[in-house]
Amino acid sequence: MLAMRIEAIPGAPERGPSLDLEPCVRVDASVVQNLVNLELELGDARARRPDFPISVAVRCLDGAQLIRVEPWASQADDGLRTIELPDADDAAAALEARSRELALAIAELIRRLEITRPLPPEPPPPPAPPAPSSSAIPLVVTPSSPPQGPHDRWQIGALSTFEAFTGGQWLAGGDLSLGASIGRWVSVDLRAGGRFVEGLTSSSERLSGRAGVASLAAGLNVWSGRRVGFAIMLRGQGFGVEYRVGAAGADAARTARLGALVAAVEPRLLFEISRHIVLALGGAVGLPVRGVVVRVQGVETSTMSGLFLSGSLGVVVAL
Repeated sequence: MLAMRIEAIPGAPERGPSLDLEPCVRVDASVVQNLVNLELELGDARARRPDFPISVAVRCLDGAQLIRVEPWASQADDGLRTIELPDADDAAAALEARSRELALAIAELIRRLEITRPLPPEPPPPPAPPAPSSSAIPLVVTPSSPPQGPHDRWQIGALSTFEAFTGGQWLAGGDLSLGASIGRWVSVDLRAGGRFVEGLTSSSERLSGRAGVASLAAGLNVWSGRRVGFAIMLRGQGFGVEYRVGAAGADAARTARLGALVAAVEPRLLFEISRHIVLALGGAVGLPVRGVVVRVQGVETSTMSGLFLSGSLGVVVAL
């Protein structure tokens, strides 16, 4: 029965999806089309909607195959699925096995989408217009297309960060981040947090510090695999640092508040743990646009200058 062509069945409606297969997939397109049509006709899926035609595109992706089913893929990631078709020594057997497995994967994905993400109900027919008179101009009412879901995705995260300046100052702390993916390629990121600042203790003076940090970054999602992504970000980061100097035996400490600004390039690796949980690993290299030099008794003790280096590790929740 699986070998029959669907168009050969008397009275069978032609409701199969249209297929677009890249040559690198290495399957028999006619076999895949017939098996997909037959699986959908024999299954328990609801009838296809003529105003929502289903189309399937299969592309090669890092040794695997990416199945994209419209109109669901344009609204959410549920319309995408990645599979790995089997290889075989016998070319004819490999072609048949790959064609059958691809057809079953496509039919299974379409049936699941129709059950879990049903298309909007068919709109009622527009009311019949009144009979035109000899002087009336006929009015044609065209139903609007259904709205598309938003493509932007928000991310909320928490990161631990270590930063150092080759001039001698280092800082350690954490950030909360709010990011957004604009379309498929562009990402923006806003962070705010606090830092412990390396101090200096001597027999006569004690220098300590703390800092508040805020940064804004934008960049490109350069590459995305099955569970790993890579992005390049340009980040501008500001430091508000409060230094406190206390002399031995003194009752009150002297404080100074200084600001620094850094421009940096940040490569970022993203490891997908689950659908909504991502592990983010980043490192940044940059230069101070505005630096800070602290002197105690005329001697440089803390310098936010030179090359800026940063590393961060955190967890991001995608909404």
